[in-house]
Amino acid sequence: MSLSLPFPRLLSFPLLRPPRLYQFNTLRPSPRLSAFGQDYSYNPADNDPPEAPEDTSHGFTRHQIIERQADRARRKAAAESIEIFPSLSSSSSSAGFDKSSSLNPSSDLFLDADDAISQKHDELVKAAAPLQPEPEAERESVDVLSPDEERDLVEINDLQTQALDPFPKTESNTTTNSQQNPTINGATTSMPSFDFDIDVFGLSTQRVRILEPKFSMTLAELLDESKVVPVSVKGDLEVAITGVQNDQRDVTAGELFICCNNSNGSNGLAPLTEADKRGAVAVVADKEINIDQKLSCRAVVIVEDTEAVIAKLSAAFYRRPSESMKVIGVTGSSGVTSTTHLIKAMYEASGRRTGMLSVVGHYIYADNHLESPDAEPTIPDSVSVQKIMAKMAHNGTEAVSMDASIDGNGEEVDYDVAVFTKFRYDDVDVNGSKEEYMKHLARVFTKMVDPSRHRKVVNIDDPGVLYFLSQGNPDIPVVTYALDNKKADVHVIKFRLSLFETEVLVQTPHGILEISSGLLGRENVYSILAAVAVGIAVGAQLEDIVRGIEEVDVVPGRIELIDEEQAYGVVVDHARTPEAVSRLLDTVRELGPRRIITVVGCPGEGERGNRPLMAKIAADKSDVVMLTSNDPKNEDPLDILDDMLVGVGWTMLDYLKFGENDYYPPLKNGHRIFLHDVRTVGVRCAVAMGEEGDIVVVTGKGSEIFQLEGDKKEFFDDRDECREALQSVYELHKSGIDTSEFPWRLPESH
Repeated sequence: MSLSLPFPRLLSFPLLRPPRLYQFNTLRPSPRLSAFGQDYSYNPADNDPPEAPEDTSHGFTRHQIIERQADRARRKAAAESIEIFPSLSSSSSSAGFDKSSSLNPSSDLFLDADDAISQKHDELVKAAAPLQPEPEAERESVDVLSPDEERDLVEINDLQTQALDPFPKTESNTTTNSQQNPTINGATTSMPSFDFDIDVFGLSTQRVRILEPKFSMTLAELLDESKVVPVSVKGDLEVAITGVQNDQRDVTAGELFICCNNSNGSNGLAPLTEADKRGAVAVVADKEINIDQKLSCRAVVIVEDTEAVIAKLSAAFYRRPSESMKVIGVTGSSGVTSTTHLIKAMYEASGRRTGMLSVVGHYIYADNHLESPDAEPTIPDSVSVQKIMAKMAHNGTEAVSMDASIDGNGEEVDYDVAVFTKFRYDDVDVNGSKEEYMKHLARVFTKMVDPSRHRKVVNIDDPGVLYFLSQGNPDIPVVTYALDNKKADVHVIKFRLSLFETEVLVQTPHGILEISSGLLGRENVYSILAAVAVGIAVGAQLEDIVRGIEEVDVVPGRIELIDEEQAYGVVVDHARTPEAVSRLLDTVRELGPRRIITVVGCPGEGERGNRPLMAKIAADKSDVVMLTSNDPKNEDPLDILDDMLVGVGWTMLDYLKFGENDYYPPLKNGHRIFLHDVRTVGVRCAVAMGEEGDIVVVTGKGSEIFQLEGDKKEFFDDRDECREALQSVYELHKSGIDTSEFPWRLPESH
């Protein structure tokens, strides 16, 4: 039942909201260079045109090019009896200038050209004066310039421009230059402007080259540095190792392969055999693996448990890079990604080169992605974390803002600051009990042992805060933050939420901060407070804290505002469980929209019990709901939508019957529900339904850039779909189509 709808090309939206007020740190213009020196004393030589740089691309200097142009003009004029440079000999001799030297490369070419052009300029001025009518016969005797002659004249004019004014004024800078040129003896003197656009030289967009570090050590040195005690070692302990891998597909010649029980989901000898074929010089295996076949690698190390030693081996090989940087570990069940981004920006505003590790992307520092910005981000494991940090340290990174709640990445990382956001257990997909999950998140706090350099930053609005505070050394300095609890070190005095920005007045131990952020919703207020608290804990300047936070306009896939200057809000979020969708819609309702239009879908091949619940929550908390597909995999999207409709008391048959009459009745609560099995159409239709004051909420994917359909993994980005829809709405409206209700109501059907 796929519906094909036209989506016109890019056009501006007619209703524009008032632009958000940003605070920019404008660069002060560099003082202009004076042609007259610092004392502004007049020097006639300063008015001489500067020598043009040599252009060796054709084997001629700039002097020679001008020489050839002037010579060609003379010869052309002589052939046609037109005196372009009349009486050069007489005028030159009176000025002490020998015409014969004009073609001598050692002569002053510019002086030659200046005199010639000056005389020609006088002739042209006289020629432009009103003339007495000439006899008709005399007028007919004047030759008309041929196309070749016109081209030559254009070249002569270019020569005049280069010689008379090497820094020509444009219409846009005439007024500015006239104000800036100094006046000497009542005369305005022309000065060259050096107000260049830096983009001309490619400096503002210059790509930074990320250097790859090189490591090498023997197997014996690695075991000694890591303090790993093997059960047995067979082979050459002096073999040189150039890298560490735990995925057999990534192994290259000269590397050590650590065979974990979950290496690429394979067990037994298969990963070892593949790594051996790819050139691994040594392998580390579990004692439970019976290696009864001969491997071509030079050493085999057997340990009690590879999972227990993998972090130690990788940290030792890459020289423990976290010890050379300030590492801020952020942990919790929600708000971690946004907080990580804000802390990175705050550190960079303080002048420190700062990297980041998070579930939505990794940065060496600044905007330098470790992977391609369009690539799907991967959650780093213990080996990857050490490898990434080694690259950061090698490229001069001074601090790292890190998501410490990523499974398995906190081991062997030397944290300086531990940050706790919020703890939730009901709406997260984790294995194990609530206590085990909390213990896993609190690992970063157990490493806070040195009061001289370690700090704890916690949210005291969360009931689980006491457990996190109890971990590690109780004497570690603590900075608390809260939205509701006014006893916190960092707390909110007042805040204002809207569809397009968040304004917060924050009380800190060192003063009050006024922050305006593009991050939306109450949840992001907590993230802002966490970043401020980290700044207070590490002694950052208050102005740097504010500037860094305000520079973060969006966090990928976390209530990410899609802003095409439309009159209503459009946000994309990764919420994909019933609890997460419910909490998201509550957050959005606080922004004060006129209507909430929600796009929601459920994945295929599993979680069937969530489908009716997702539709019910969306229908209860939204004014309009668009049900659509979300990674259907090998399941029919219509079957998934049929399961979702059960949550609102409908079936697919009911919906199709309504469609026969081109009318879908409201639900019992007055809210509307529509569906489309193609996600592109579903997302675009929902965006097109938005009107001034509404907010469109697209859930399920966030920053993901793919859609799983069948056995294919195809590129798909909710954010791109929203932008293209927003850029097309105006043309739909101009065509007379009312997009406020789905399916579209044509003018004649009203």
